[in-house]
Amino acid sequence: MTTGTTHRGIAVKETRPLGQLRKMMAKSMHESVQRGALSQVTREMDLTAVQAARAAAGEQRHSLNTYILAAVARTLPNHPLLNAELVENNIVTFDAVNLGMAVAAADGLVVTVLRDADQKSLDELAAAANDLATRARTGKLKLPDIEGGTFTVSNLGMFGVDGGFPLPRPPEGAILLVGRVRGQPALVDGALVERQVAWFSLTFDHRFIDGAAAAAFLQEVQVKLAQVADG
Repeated sequence: MTTGTTHRGIAVKETRPLGQLRKMMAKSMHESVQRGALSQVTREMDLTAVQAARAAAGEQRHSLNTYILAAVARTLPNHPLLNAELVENNIVTFDAVNLGMAVAAADGLVVTVLRDADQKSLDELAAAANDLATRARTGKLKLPDIEGGTFTVSNLGMFGVDGGFPLPRPPEGAILLVGRVRGQPALVDGALVERQVAWFSLTFDHRFIDGAAAAAFLQEVQVKLAQVADG
């Protein structure tokens, strides 16, 4: 750590090296931009049913993120291009849904991996997500906990973010950013009601995923959110 120096003629407060996690992130994000033809589609999602289900569950309720992870995991098998990667001139689609989950840790966001997420019940998914998040924040993750992802979800709603342009984690072909939930007036059957909505921003590699495939994926995620809320 260096103080009392200048850089570009500007006084430096401190200089500190990138930690191991940040080095990995820097390399991964640079690779994402260099190798992919990135594009994005964004959709406003109705989370009213999910929020109602959580309220009805009381103290036993799962986090909003658990519902989102479950809906995404159960959608991916029907949209194989979103659960795939490009290897040279071949599209490799995966049978397993190994869902990446971004966790805010002391050294920055780290992506942990929920293996076979589409096969887990809501309770199982919540337990696995909580375990990974706890170990990420206490520095107890192991290599298998961060490798082998096929698609990633990054929920930044708790920071008040509405949307953004997340970068897929190579070699994954897509990533979903979830924004904050907010109340919004809407007309339903002629009556003015409040709906709970959030923006879902899907960034994808346009070399093998087109806008129609991305939009169809988000469309089904909306359906799955309601189904997960219904139990």
